[in-house]
Amino acid sequence: MKKILVDLYHLPQYNFFKNVILNFDPDEIDIYCVNRGKLLAVIRHELPDYNIICIGDYKYNKGMFSMIFKIIIPRIYRLLKQVSSKKYSFVVTAHYQANFVAKLKGIPNVAFIDDPRKFVFPLLKYSADEVYLPPFEKKFSGVKYFNALKEWSYLSPQYFKPDSAALIPYDLEPKTYVFIREVSTDTSNYLAQDKGIILSVADKFPVTTKVILSVENKDNISRYPASWLILKEPVTDIHSLMYFSQVVISSGDSVAREGAMLGVPSIYAGIREMPANWIMINKGMLVKSLPEEIVSTTLKILNGEMLFPMQDKLRQQLLKDWDNVTSLVLEKIADN
Repeated sequence: MKKILVDLYHLPQYNFFKNVILNFDPDEIDIYCVNRGKLLAVIRHELPDYNIICIGDYKYNKGMFSMIFKIIIPRIYRLLKQVSSKKYSFVVTAHYQANFVAKLKGIPNVAFIDDPRKFVFPLLKYSADEVYLPPFEKKFSGVKYFNALKEWSYLSPQYFKPDSAALIPYDLEPKTYVFIREVSTDTSNYLAQDKGIILSVADKFPVTTKVILSVENKDNISRYPASWLILKEPVTDIHSLMYFSQVVISSGDSVAREGAMLGVPSIYAGIREMPANWIMINKGMLVKSLPEEIVSTTLKILNGEMLFPMQDKLRQQLLKDWDNVTSLVLEKIADN
């Protein structure tokens, strides 16, 4: 029996395809991934019965040169050796490497992305049979569109039900704390971003502000304020922690958009100019902030000086307006 191949390159992609994967029995699908951040650990924890094939390790990533020659090229070579049309009937990704291999092997494939980067995007359009993007204001040739953001595939009320019990282990009460995410800059997306954007302003937060912190690089944990609660990943229900927060702040774009889609006033403190971010900025839920403005913007939100849509009202409106992206992916697989 031929299988479906899903290739995952970082944690938001796993979240995007998780509900798709769960529609298949473990013997019907193979999950390929890289050892990057918490991706492999989370997949193994949440999908213990599925076949997980890890190719590529970001411990070798010391910059652009090592990323290309120690991770990307070896990974494509190993994919070429392992992937065959006899084994797989369809390939689904949110990246490009497995699509490139699928094209060479004659395997139908599709990609769903939200980051049409200069170098990766043309390669992906060449490789994939179909490329899907969210409804960006700027339109691109040779692609199709789905009416939602990728994060909606798991944050829609159809799939995500906030659970206040997730707060109990941390002794938290709803809407009494700020959720902060500090990403690592050791990936291609963030090579140009300063390290420790949140850390650089952490001591400017009032000591009365209750903060829970999710930090990707644990080397600098001791440098954050002692009063901050630092999460130990993988967190069982991190999106409930975000949902019940007063503000979400992130130096990475995915968590910033997640917070906004959860109906929480959110601040993106990174450097990337992503069209996906503008969808939530235009809906009045996401603010892009310079590092030196993070604390003042947060305090304005907490003090009611900035107005945002009501949480449940926004989420119900998105549910009404946006596509069920998981259903769309499953339809593409069924058509092949």
